[in-house]
Amino acid sequence: MVLIGHTPHKTAFLMKTTPTILIVDLNNFARYPTLAIGYLVAPLRAAGFQVEVLSPLAHGAPAMTHEQQETWLEHAKRRLYFSTHPLMQRLHEPLRAAYARRSFRAHPPTLAMLEQRLQHNPPDIILLSAYLEHLPTVTWIGQQASQRGVPVLLGGPAFTHPQTIQAWRQLEGISAIFAGEADFVITELVKAILEGQDLQAWAGVSSSSSENLDAAPPLQGLERLPMPDFSDFPWERYPHRIIPVMTGRGCSWNVCTFCSDVITSNGRTFRSRPLAKILDELRQQAERYQARDFIFLDLKLNSDLEVWHGLIDNIQQTVPGARWIATVHVDGKGENGLDAATLQAAKMSGLTRISFGLETGSQPLARRMGKGTRVERNAQFIQDAHRAGLSVRCSMMLGYPGETADDLRATLEFLQTHQAQLDRIRPARFKAIPGTRFERLYHNRPSRFAGIDVQGWNYRLARADYRNRNTRCPVYRKVKRDILSTIHAINSQPLRDDARQFDGLM
Repeated sequence: MVLIGHTPHKTAFLMKTTPTILIVDLNNFARYPTLAIGYLVAPLRAAGFQVEVLSPLAHGAPAMTHEQQETWLEHAKRRLYFSTHPLMQRLHEPLRAAYARRSFRAHPPTLAMLEQRLQHNPPDIILLSAYLEHLPTVTWIGQQASQRGVPVLLGGPAFTHPQTIQAWRQLEGISAIFAGEADFVITELVKAILEGQDLQAWAGVSSSSSENLDAAPPLQGLERLPMPDFSDFPWERYPHRIIPVMTGRGCSWNVCTFCSDVITSNGRTFRSRPLAKILDELRQQAERYQARDFIFLDLKLNSDLEVWHGLIDNIQQTVPGARWIATVHVDGKGENGLDAATLQAAKMSGLTRISFGLETGSQPLARRMGKGTRVERNAQFIQDAHRAGLSVRCSMMLGYPGETADDLRATLEFLQTHQAQLDRIRPARFKAIPGTRFERLYHNRPSRFAGIDVQGWNYRLARADYRNRNTRCPVYRKVKRDILSTIHAINSQPLRDDARQFDGLM
């Protein structure tokens, strides 16, 4: 049975008229407010709770950025990260772990402030939003809260795999983990925890003493979502005022074998919001925060073509002078809203930067990845978007199981052909992640991925340690080095003038 005991602190809560909730947001990777936090603050305040948000950025922690104009140092670090020399392959996991510890290390002033708060004026409950890399900080917060009898409800996008939940719910001081989208239940869930109710029947709630390890079903009825409340975030510390928006959740393609986005708490299955609700949110948020720049955080904004075209047709009438960036999916469904005329209209509507998942320039490898597109279609999209005046950014992957030197040659040729049309490329090394289609395929038939040797699955960090024997070939390594040099040549160029507002965000 999951029961939060009657501690002295809980007794004090029962005497209060306005319970205090402290939301600790460990996300420090963006230069704009955390959308998920805004969705929690709004209903809690509407229910009468006193809500405070503790953001490291507000207390001097530097915000991490991605894909700004590169120097030789970034190129050198990337060469090291993508090295497939046999010695370096054995060092990949230790080096990754060291980098993660450095990147996700706790911000001392923030921890000091939290410790002081817990000592002198503890909240009634802590809601803790974290990534798996935040494990040391989460452990510390749980211990501090436990010493003072303050319950902690933990959540985050990666808490959907049963074995990951099992590993984390044992942490000291973590009263419960909510796995899923808490937007519609957070108010009643907080009340239940503060009143010491049995949480066994709550979908998606797990603790060290419960049997449940399943995530709550994907949220339905997104038209009922509240207006996110970003009033607690340090707007004065952001270089530019940029408002995060999400028109839908999940991805309409949902097939790529490597993709972990579609197994996160809000990425499971595709659901969309009504266009009228989205436009109303844009208008109200622009007025509230005196901003006209938007970042759409949808996995693929063209998953719902009615919304995609509706934004293009109406955003300037809704927020005059609006500028926005988005990610789309180029797939096998034809033009799918990404024809030349639509891209030109999108540019006229304020779209300045468009991102998509290229992953590879090899058609056989794209097919094995489940990308559902053709290399020729990707090429046409890049050309059309560039001609429309859009800043084009793509992600790509190196080291996918079965990738050969010939696949890399095709990728290198593709990048060199479109070098002048691409503004930024974000390469990633293949990751074997629990819950993805790759994990299911590998467990069912490991021989399907010849040359891949999984050493073990680390469910606490939701990743596998593996060796890829196919990438050790000297020819493979030579072509890979050429690809990395081409990427650096692209990323070291300045962005188009009208896209610099969003530099480092996607």
